Amino acid sequence: MRLALIGGRLQGLEAAYLAKKADITTILIDREPNTPASTIVDENYVFDVIKQENLFKKICKTVDAVLPTTENMKTLVFLEKTCKGLIHFLQDTNAFWVTSNKTRSKNFLTSQHVAVPKPWPDATFPLIVKPARLSGSISIFKVSTPSQLPHIINEVRQIDHEVIVEEFVEGLAVSLEVLAKNGNSIPFQVTDLEFDESYGCKRVTAPTVLSNHVKNKFIETGLKIAKGLNLHGLTDVQSIVSPSNSLKTNEINARLPSQTPTVVFHSTGINIVKELANIFLENTLSSNKVGFEKGVVYQHVCIVDHSLKVQGEHILTDAKNLTHKLGFFGADEAITNFFSNNNADGKRVATLIVRDKTLEEAKKKMVAVISEIMSEFKLTNYID
Repeated sequence: MRLALIGGRLQGLEAAYLAKKADITTILIDREPNTPASTIVDENYVFDVIKQENLFKKICKTVDAVLPTTENMKTLVFLEKTCKGLIHFLQDTNAFWVTSNKTRSKNFLTSQHVAVPKPWPDATFPLIVKPARLSGSISIFKVSTPSQLPHIINEVRQIDHEVIVEEFVEGLAVSLEVLAKNGNSIPFQVTDLEFDESYGCKRVTAPTVLSNHVKNKFIETGLKIAKGLNLHGLTDVQSIVSPSNSLKTNEINARLPSQTPTVVFHSTGINIVKELANIFLENTLSSNKVGFEKGVVYQHVCIVDHSLKVQGEHILTDAKNLTHKLGFFGADEAITNFFSNNNADGKRVATLIVRDKTLEEAKKKMVAVISEIMSEFKLTNYID
């Protein structure tokens, strides 16, 4: 199978990595050269698909499907229109439109009677302030006092005129992917998320530490969301579980996410990119059930001065010369440029993946990996 990826940043990197695991050949198209995925894929093209439509259509004739790995709505509308009748397009654009704006997402979730964080001014401090139309950790702020709020809102408005202000929910962040075809849905594995100081996801672990009761409640929520979206494709659901075990869903994205699908693969053996392709190319929805779950720890690190620092995946956004390594300082796998001779800015980053029989064993293994890296590069501090 040959798969065209449109967009080479974090989603593209995720798709390229999992496609390789499924023996799928990847062809990347991006307007920018040297994107993170460009050194992971099999073929790389640098051009704007909208401006060079004929070249895009020519490439489409050489592949089996197109997977959009961008959130640019103008590009997505073009892709869906152009691919129709020409090539399989592996995304539900209608569902993505709902989830690509946090105001629309919240209104949809409320209509489905899914619990969400309280909006301000109903909510009490601390609050979270974030742009409605950007994903990831871009311009997300925690506000602790009323005097800070006007300044932070104005700062976020410099990025996006539509601003979300809601309660800060304390608790464990969890994620779930749901795949759906013609009203039938299957949930994959629940994973746990940890964040850095700027609310970028720095670590994903599996299996979840949630009790079976709370985990099943979260899975029920994910299935309800997929049904409400009338989903034909993939969605990611993120919720916060409070210490009292109440669930509040704070984000949904009807697209291939980054990070969590790789953790699901290493823990369960289920390849979400392969499963997504199957519903469009084979018209089949997998009956894969999450069974035995290996312990997996997946985290991002970078070398800063004489320190090794754990940071959110944003450190990969502009990373160049990434390569896939096996047995990296004791980690089972890594995606890294630690040993690249071509780092113009000298920035060394790595995504470390370790797995073992249990999560506790995987955590111990990660500690040993960190120790090996620090010893090799003579680093004095570990910042997490």
